[in-house]
Amino acid sequence: MAANQAEVKQSPDSVVLEMSQVMESCAAAGEWERVEEIATTLRSAVMLVPERLRRDALLAVQRSVEEVHALAQGARSEVGDQLSVLRRGQDARKAYEFTD
Repeated sequence: MAANQAEVKQSPDSVVLEMSQVMESCAAAGEWERVEEIATTLRSAVMLVPERLRRDALLAVQRSVEEVHALAQGARSEVGDQLSVLRRGQDARKAYEFTD
């Protein structure tokens, strides 16, 4: 019974690590609004980690943030490429339109 309670109640540092992993997964899936929600909550969660464990938790969060940043840059680039294609298509369509 005690083991089950321990599994249900996670330590603050394990909560931070799990949130970091979920944030990375959401970023990989392109769920940017969810990433933002987690990032906001993560700030508060880190403050609940005991000071003696906080450094390791912060390093893990930093690694996750760097990964999310890289994914965001890739998504941004992809969106920019798609917008360029759309603009070229619009320009081509305008070139073939008849004017009255």
